[in-house]
Parts: sequence; structure tokens; C-alpha cells
Amino acid sequence: MESNFLFGAVYIIEQDYTDEEMRRDLTNMRDCGFNLITLWPIGNAWLAKSSHEWVFSKTRYVLDLCQELGMKAILQLFGQNQAQEFMPDSACTSEMEYGDQYGPWYNVDCMWANLNHPVVRDYFDTYFREAITALKDHPAVYGWDVFNEAHFRSDDEWTTRKYQEWLREKYGTIEKLNKEWYRRYESFEQVRSEMRRAPYSIWSSLLPAVEYEKFRSVNVTEICRFLYDTARKYDDAHPIIVDGTSSAVVAQDVTMRNNDEFETAYVPDIYGATFYPKSWGRNYKDTPWTLSMYFSIPAGAARKAHKPYFVNELQTHTQSVLTPGSEVNCEELVSWTLMCIFTGLSGMQLWRWRPFLHGYQATGRGLTLMDGTPNERAEAMSSLMRVIRSNSELFDNFCISSPSVQIAYNYDVRLYFDSLLKFGEAGKSFWAQNMEGWYKLFWNWGMSVEFTDLSRLGVGERQVPVMVLPGAIRISEEEAQSLCRYVENGGVLIADGRMGALDDRGCVPPEGIPGKTLSKLFGVVEIDVDSGKGMKTKEGTLHTGYQSQKLKLTDPSARVLAVMEDGTPAVVLHEYGKGKTLYFNNFEGLVLLEKLWPELKEIISQVTAKVSCIRAQKDEHVHLSYIESETQKAVLAVNFSDKAENVSLTGLPAGVVLTELFTGNTVQADNQAVFTLPACSHAVYVYEK
Repeated sequence: MESNFLFGAVYIIEQDYTDEEMRRDLTNMRDCGFNLITLWPIGNAWLAKSSHEWVFSKTRYVLDLCQELGMKAILQLFGQNQAQEFMPDSACTSEMEYGDQYGPWYNVDCMWANLNHPVVRDYFDTYFREAITALKDHPAVYGWDVFNEAHFRSDDEWTTRKYQEWLREKYGTIEKLNKEWYRRYESFEQVRSEMRRAPYSIWSSLLPAVEYEKFRSVNVTEICRFLYDTARKYDDAHPIIVDGTSSAVVAQDVTMRNNDEFETAYVPDIYGATFYPKSWGRNYKDTPWTLSMYFSIPAGAARKAHKPYFVNELQTHTQSVLTPGSEVNCEELVSWTLMCIFTGLSGMQLWRWRPFLHGYQATGRGLTLMDGTPNERAEAMSSLMRVIRSNSELFDNFCISSPSVQIAYNYDVRLYFDSLLKFGEAGKSFWAQNMEGWYKLFWNWGMSVEFTDLSRLGVGERQVPVMVLPGAIRISEEEAQSLCRYVENGGVLIADGRMGALDDRGCVPPEGIPGKTLSKLFGVVEIDVDSGKGMKTKEGTLHTGYQSQKLKLTDPSARVLAVMEDGTPAVVLHEYGKGKTLYFNNFEGLVLLEKLWPELKEIISQVTAKVSCIRAQKDEHVHLSYIESETQKAVLAVNFSDKAENVSLTGLPAGVVLTELFTGNTVQADNQAVFTLPACSHAVYVYEK
């Protein structure tokens, strides 16, 4: 029986396409094994008699083709180009455009309409009503994508008013805000964003700077909620989708997109993501753990919100005419696709079926030649889909295997971290790199790593045996208590840096870092800081990351596993309840990112040795991830190296036989399962539960 796993590509309805072309295109997509497509734009503006008329006849024709061919379609209502969607240029005045305090068109890859302007929102409502009521009853409609790559950045008057109202709701009185901010306002209407980073203001309090950036993320989530509610007014049956922005929390400047995915994922019925691994200077071939982390963050946000997860765009080829280095070969596309699938998604689509024929991305993307004829990448995806379709027992209803490690963070931590570095001034923020180092360590051991929300720790997190807090310089008392419960129940908690240096008001705990609760949990208190010093090891001195703390033990039962050159604790293990904590006195993720030092690996492996899970011995150019269905489990292995690599897996059930889906080769697992991956290749090994 063929799998019903949802898979396809975005199909842009161009004004120059003939009906015959579109029939040919969709037939080719169906023949590739695709059963789901995204259609955009929904309105066929070139057929309208005026700029304020919406026509959907070509969209309806494509939906008819979908119905005929046994395919479903997501209708993308908002894909960031307002002129082809909800708001004609004839209606958009300069007063309705977004404004950035850093200058006009600073954020030029953003839509130019101000999504907080009431007239703009009225146009959204009108367009959603027209499109949804015209098309919702078509049997080929799967659902509505109401915001592709959700983000927004503006410093205009309408946004400022929303900011002021948000502050009023949060603080209640201007007197309380003044006390927290060390300012002298008389009303919330006097609070503006322009001077939020004024040097002598942020010397007194980080809140003026942090609160505005926090508001930006809250505003993006509110916009998502508005778009969701607007669509839901006109259709109470089909699922509604919002897409995130490619793990924006690990971007160099987190304030450019302002999307807190662990908040926006709660809004839609399905949470989506878009990924471009070889665009805008990215290329993760030599650091596949970065690619794995990049794919995993929005998947974690979706699961935390208990929402189905889709990848709604994955890069298929070059960015544009003049973008060397953005080319995608067949092996890369297949491997990326499998890596996305193995993050536990419910559906997936590629960007896009046919290349761009005009605009900045002309000749870019696509699975066809310029004339629409399927190319070698289309054939590669067709071959992949034949394997997926013939393995319905695995792919029809699967999830990721239970993670053995979780990395906990929240958006506020990143904001506070960056505020201390003046929000990435001159590229100084290293928060993402510190987190990446920890991810790399466990990824390299073949352990399944999940991301979760530090501010919403609960029963689900307690079931994951290891938790890491990278660069968690801001921790609230509520979060600290949740961490205590996690360890009390048997969890292993690992942290680094100047953990808990600030609370959720940006204040240092007066009793000493990391505060009473966390000091009790980790068995340490900071007495001073230093830099340029190292940790003593058997092989010599291992230099610490960025900055180190001088620590003092607060509990005689705490054990010092390593010391600094001056003899003060560098790594401290502390038993707490049924669990234990492990604390590093510097930003250890930076050290691990540079190199997986044997001394550090030994310390961490000893603390996590009792965790029951699959582990691997492999080269750091090999990626592993895991999914399971009701009856089967599967291991994805991708070799990004230019030479063959051996992989050894332990922790598998004794006696199971692993069958490789693409070749049919088998591997017997006794104490371990060993196989070889050819250069630049992928494999999927399946075994029965």
C-alpha cells in the first residue's frame, strides 16, 4: 500500500502560464509522487478589471486539476508581497508603510505594508473574506497559510501605541515602570522606542532596551493571532498554518525578524517552517550539526505547542542569477529532505516546482528546467518518494524517537544576553554559538537532541533524562523552581556561563550569582570573574570560553571534577533529589564548538552514562537522527564527508536486523551495529520494534 505522507512543492501561478502548461506541471508533480502543493498567489490580479477586484478563476482551475489528479492544495493567503495579495499599490499610502528608525528600507526583505495599521488590517479582512469564501468549498483545499515566514519590524506611530499599551498592561502604573526602569515618565504615552538604547539609560537598567525587543516578538505573535482569527471567521473547517522564520533565534541579529517561535507556534492549527541551507551565505556542508540544529528548533517549538509540524519551504537550487555557492545537487536535496522528515514533521513541501522567470531570484530555485521540464533534481525526489510511498508502515504515521537530551532556552534569555553586548554590535553576540557547541557534542554522540522552552518546563521535560542550559544568564525564580523539580525527579541538568546572573527584571541576585535557589541546586556561588585563564587537565591547560567564574562550593557534598589554574572549581557535580547537576564555570559551548576536547567529553559522558539511548561512534561529518511508527524504528544516516565513513551504533535491541531502505542491505545488531557510508551519501536503516 502506498504511503499517504503529505509531500509536494510550492506552485506559483504565473500570469503567463497557459492552462496546458499548468496541467502538464501538475501531472509531472503527481508523477513525482507529490500529493500536496502550496498555491500562490491566490488572487489572479492580471485578470482583474481594477486594482480593488480579486479574481480567482486560475486558482480554481488549478484546484480542479488537483482534484482530478488526487492532490490537495494549501492556499497561501499571505506570502509577504502585499501587491499580489491583500493590498493593491493604489491603496497603500506612505502613511500605511512600515517605518524603521534606522532609515527607510533598512529591512528591505520585509513586506512594506505596516501590519499594525488599521486600514492595512481592513484590507487583510477584505481579502481573506473574498478568497476564502470563493475557494473554501473546493474539495482539493487542504488548508490556509495565513503568514509565510512570520516576522515584522517597524517603529511607526501605530506600533509605538501598541507598545505603550503593552507596557501599561504589564506594569499597571507608570510609577512601577519608573521604578523598574530608573526613569521619570508621567504617562505611558511618553514612552517611545527611539532612545531605548541610550547609554546612560541602559547603564541604569536593561529594561528599556529589552522590553521593546520583547514587545516586537509579542507583536509578531499578535499579528499571527489576528490573521488566524480573520481566516477562521470565514472558514471553521480547514486547518490554518503559520510559518516560522528559519530558526531566527540563532541568527546573528535576533531583532531583525523578532519571531519567538515558542510563542507563535501556539497560534495556528499547524506550525510550519522554511529553510534555505545554501542561501544568504549559508553552507553547512562542513558543519552538519549546524544544519541539524537549524532544522530542529521550529520542530521543537511545534511539539511544545502540541501542534502538527510542516516544512513548507525547503531550498531546491540556486538563489538567483549571480549567487555562486547556492547551487543544490541531488544528494544535498535528498539528504536535506530526509533530515527534515526525521525531525518528526507531518507534511513537507519544496520551494519551488519551477524556477523564477523574473525578479531578483530569476533562474533561481526549482525542480525543472526553465521551460518547465523536470530536471535531475525532480528525478531524485521522485526516486525518494517511491521509497517513502512503498514504506507506508513507517511513514504514514510516525514521530521522532523520544529525545535523550533537551536544550532549554527562551527568547528573553537571548535578548538579555544581546543587550549586554549592545545587541550584536559589530557581531559580538555569541549566544547562538555557545548553544551550538552543546548541540554539537550530543549530536556527535548520536544522541537525539530536542529544543524546549525554559519558561514552560513541565511534565514533558521531566521525561527527558538530560537538560542543557547554554548561556542562561537570565533566569526567573519561577524558572529556577521548575529546574529544581526537574532535577528532584531524576533529571541530569548541565549549565554553563554566568548562569542566573540576572533575574527577569535584569537585576543581579543580591545574595550572589546565581541566586539562592540555583546555588542550592548546583552547589556553587560565584565569588569573582576572570578571563584568559584555563582549566587544568591531564594533558595541560584547556583555555576556557570567553570568560570564567571563580566559584565557591555552597554544599560540602558537591564534587569538584576539574579546577582552574589557580585551584578554584571549574566543573562541579552536585547530587540533588533523585538527579544531579553539572556546572561549568565558563561558556563551555564555545570550547566544544571549537573542538570536542577529550577531557570535556569524558566528564560529560561519565555524568550521562546511565542514560538509556542509542549512541554512536562516527566522524563529525556524519549526521544521525531517529523516527518511529507503531511497529518500526528507523535511523537516518547522512555522510557529508567527501570520503567513506564508518558508523558504529550501540544501544540497539540485541539481535535486531537493520534493513536499509534504498539498497535492501541488512546489518545484524548484536552488541553493536556497524555499517559504512560512501562519500556524500545517505541511508535509512529500519528495524522492527
